[in-house]
Amino acid sequence: MQLPTFLTVGVVALASLMPVYADHELRIRNNCSFNVTPKWKDASGGLRSGPSMARGTVWSAWIPEYWAAGRLYGQNGACIEPDGARCTLLECTFNNIGFNQCNISRVSGFNIGMAFNWIGGSGCQGGKNCNNANCPNTVAWLPPDSCNGCLSQCNTARVGMEVIFCP
Repeated sequence: MQLPTFLTVGVVALASLMPVYADHELRIRNNCSFNVTPKWKDASGGLRSGPSMARGTVWSAWIPEYWAAGRLYGQNGACIEPDGARCTLLECTFNNIGFNQCNISRVSGFNIGMAFNWIGGSGCQGGKNCNNANCPNTVAWLPPDSCNGCLSQCNTARVGMEVIFCP
């Protein structure tokens, strides 16, 4: 049985108006000489954990398109869970499709160097690299509240990120 043409066109038109929900790849690389366990959480408070990663290990996780107020850190035994206090943080928001922003933060402390880059997006700003406890506020948010260009934005939906521990 064939649907009437106007009904088919109506269904296709309605489907095209619905938002497309996709995920962002978090590709995590450990370059540290010691094992690091990636931990991340969003505003809802649920702490997630990846595997303990040896040097040279690359592992991927996926976060939803509307991930709001999330943070990621590398647990090496120094971080206070669940928020990663005393640790280098990657703070991101993907709460608007196609408008994503992240920054490295040293506000709660520093435990290991961290860098990030956008992957799979066009027109993205460059990533950031904070490889020691003295990195400037141009690459990391510093205590108590100092950022001078430390945010990086990418306006591509479904853009991925590469996070590097000990860049």
